Parts: sequence; C-alpha cells; structure tokens
Amino acid sequence: MALALCFFPLRAPMLSHSPRASRRLGSGRAILSVALLLLFAGTPLAEEQAPRAHLEEGLFDFGTVRTGAKVQHTVPLQNLGSSDLAILDMQFSVPALTVRAPRVVPARGEAPLLLELDTSGFRGEVQAHVVLRTNDPQTPKLELHVRGRVESLVDLLPRPAIFVSAFRWEVEERESAIAMVNRDERPLEIVAMRQEGEGFTARVKLVEAGRRYELAVKLRGSGPSGMGLGRITVSTNQGETIAIPVFILLRDKIYVSPLEIDLGQISLQQVERQPDVLKFRTETLYVYKHRGEGFQIQVDSSPSFVTIEKTPPAGPGAMVNIPRQGPTAVFELKVVLSPEKLEPGKLEGTIRIRTNDPEVPEIRVPVRGELK
Repeated sequence: MALALCFFPLRAPMLSHSPRASRRLGSGRAILSVALLLLFAGTPLAEEQAPRAHLEEGLFDFGTVRTGAKVQHTVPLQNLGSSDLAILDMQFSVPALTVRAPRVVPARGEAPLLLELDTSGFRGEVQAHVVLRTNDPQTPKLELHVRGRVESLVDLLPRPAIFVSAFRWEVEERESAIAMVNRDERPLEIVAMRQEGEGFTARVKLVEAGRRYELAVKLRGSGPSGMGLGRITVSTNQGETIAIPVFILLRDKIYVSPLEIDLGQISLQQVERQPDVLKFRTETLYVYKHRGEGFQIQVDSSPSFVTIEKTPPAGPGAMVNIPRQGPTAVFELKVVLSPEKLEPGKLEGTIRIRTNDPEVPEIRVPVRGELK
C-alpha cells in the first residue's frame, strides 16, 4: 500500500497546456497504474503457485470395540491450491496404526486418507496419532488423531506384556509369565497361538479349565545378545485375537547399552547459529562386566566427528550392585559431537573398545546420524 500511496498528490494538479506538464502528468499516471497493478495482483499470483492442504477433520473417535477389531475411517484430504500437493513423509505414534494415501493430490483436487488401527495389542483407553509432512509452505505438517476404548473378555495379569532378561548361561532357569483370566460366563479356550521373534520360546499352560491360562516365555541361549522385541498372538473361542508384546534382553558377561549410538538428524543451519546446541546431542554409552573386579577398557578408535569422555578416566571400572544381577563393573562413555569435524550428509562410524578380558578382547559400537 505504501508503494501506491506515494504517487497520489496532496492536491489536485493544475491544468496546463505545457508539453512538459503533460509529460509529467502522463508519467505519473503510468507509474500509478504499475503501482496499483503490483498492489492488487502481486499477492494472489504468488499464492496461486503453492499447494494448500486442508483436512475435513482431525480426530477419529471409534468409540468402544472388542480387542482384535480393526477399525477403519476415511478422511478427505483437499488441495485448495493450484499446484500439486505432495505427501513427503508420515510419522506414527504406534505401529498398529496405518494410513493409506496417494503420494500426490492434484491442484484443486481431493483424495481419501484411509486410517486403520489394529486393536489386538490394546486394552482400555487408546490415544494414537499420525503426522503427515507435506510440501505446503503454510501447512507443512498435518495431524490426525485417533481415540477410543478397547475392551476384552480376557484379562492379562499382572500386565499386558511380557518382560524377560537373563545372562546367556542362565536362560534355562529364567522364565517370565503372565496369567490370562476369563471374564466371560462362557468357558475360555485358546484355539491358536502364533509367535513373532526368534530370540525366545513361548508355551501356554492350562491352570483352571475354562477360566485361567498361563503364558510363559524363555530366552534362547543361542540368540544374539542385546535387546529385542517380539510378539505372541493368541486366538480364543470367544472370537478375540489378543497380541501380547514380548520385550527380551540377553546379556553376555560383557555387554554395552545401548547397542548403537543414534545421533538423529542435526540441522547445520541451527549449529551455525547456535554452536552450543551440540551439547544437547551428547549420548551416553555404558560398558558392563558381570562380576568384573579389575575390569579395564580403552577406547582404541572412534569416528572423527565425535570425541569420547570416559568415566572413570583410568583404572578399573566402578563396581555397582545391580538388582537381580549382583556386583558389576561399569564404565560411562560420553559421546560428544565435534563441531569442527562435522560435514553435511550421513554420519557413520564405529567406536572400538579394547578390554583386558581375553574372552572378549574388543567391543564395537556403531554410530550413525545425519547432518542436514
């Protein structure tokens, strides 16, 4: 508006037959026309070149359903702009939630987003969401929320998941179990059981006919060390399909936590503006040895883009008494990013740790991240 107003005179121009005055008046009118054209036409033209994402609704409430039901819902996604709207990425809060959608919605077009939630692994109130990342400059992220309640005729006690951990040499003595208790008047029967995951074995034992079962898990001694996730799916004569997550941890005499260092995505632009932001990207790695009196380590090498701070800095590891494990030597390694060594692109490397244990002379920990 300032551009246009600056060409309006404060008082009406005097009429003149002078050619010079006519040229000045004609020139002023031309400049005014250009200014008005820029004022009223510039903004819409810029807006018409971009996609505009619009969701008809942002919340799907599926009410109350029985465990194992797959609830579905369709949400229209509109593109109100005049260039293609692209769905670049989707991020889900729970793996049981899926969305089927086209990659591109044409200008002035509409496309369905099909949401599906598998309720097999849920009990009680459910809250989930998905974030869609688009190429809309004004709305780069869209959120869809899902909520409801899942009820079951079978209670899982004391919790709806199984956790089991053991050292490799004690897997036969360690077992973790939950109870499956019938809440219905009809007798309960388990008609099928399916296991997903190779690091454990599962069994079902009848405790009370028609009323109660026991589901137990043991680790495989031949499995890989570290943490793992599996699932047991049970089908009953009541028509329910119940998914039970299984969290496992198999430890060797010497082990590390976590098994790898994930630095995530780092913004180069943000690092240049705020170098101190890298302090918040520091990761911690722990090295343990069961009954490790006199256990020592030395970091042989690490990726060039990080430095390692070891505690204790010298000598054997600190001895701590870990519940259900006993006296254990532990070292803390701080993995700190080196700003002067960071380069755009993938960050990949390995931390190599030498130990004084002849059975496990070296430990390797992968490091990964991305500088964008």
